Amino acid sequence: MKNAFLRWWGCGAFDVILGDTNFAFDPYLFGQNLEQIEPCYDYIFVSHEHFDHCHPKTLQKLCQGERFKTLFVSPGCINPTLPIDERYGDAAFARDLPVTKYVSPEKVEVLYPKYLQDDGQWYRKFPGPFELNLGSLHVETIESGENQTPDLPTCGYLVTHREKNISFLHIGDLHQSYPALQELRGKVDFFIHMKLGLTEWQGSNLTDRLVEIVDLVRPKYFIPTHYRTDRIADPIPEGHWPPNVTDTCAFIESIREAIGQQTQILPFTAGVEYEVTMPDKKILWKWNWQNSWTVPPWGEG
Repeated sequence: MKNAFLRWWGCGAFDVILGDTNFAFDPYLFGQNLEQIEPCYDYIFVSHEHFDHCHPKTLQKLCQGERFKTLFVSPGCINPTLPIDERYGDAAFARDLPVTKYVSPEKVEVLYPKYLQDDGQWYRKFPGPFELNLGSLHVETIESGENQTPDLPTCGYLVTHREKNISFLHIGDLHQSYPALQELRGKVDFFIHMKLGLTEWQGSNLTDRLVEIVDLVRPKYFIPTHYRTDRIADPIPEGHWPPNVTDTCAFIESIREAIGQQTQILPFTAGVEYEVTMPDKKILWKWNWQNSWTVPPWGEG
């Protein structure tokens, strides 16, 4: 397969199809999408133990088959903070954790972040591993910063296909930037971003944090995710996290205005697969010439 194929499934779920190696981040599927998808991934990466990132029904379906090798998770997916229902509120549930209830322990491996969000208050050392060589893939981990504790960090992942020279950074639910992320500068083609694009989150304005992380990492492309629209076709059904955006175009433009010319924004539609032409790594946008009529309404007598 010469080209790459990318898809945002809604929420934080994202997959990359490269042919020789396929992988997914935080898969979270529902209904027909979950029923129809076939296990096609070599590796799956889960950022943290919240239900919209570590989703049992989806992982049960995808973590099987001859092709699948390993589910990589942050430590909280295996050893969550206890008692689960009390400590996580509605973000994680005892019925769902640890993830080895649904995926064979032999297929699960815990990773720890190589680049830490330390601000001088925590002095931590983790056992690793912090990065991996998976055949053609190289993986580095960052701290993704969603409800982490000193002992239970969360993980984002920089996955690079060395032969195709293409890379993807999925930051999990990162809320703020930190200096260690500058180590990724020049390494990231596609930055799959989450909550930092929200202009307001729980009373805080995150625009400055968004600008900071883009300046630190300086990715080639920036893909906004982790929001819903009011489209009936949205892969994430109404009533599930995350919240709706009332105007997607305005939301994307607010991000574009904030980060300027440092990176190119790719406004993906959830559920649509996009082809990336290689080796220039540009998204191939296509016209969809499909008529829903035999005679156009304006042509009728």
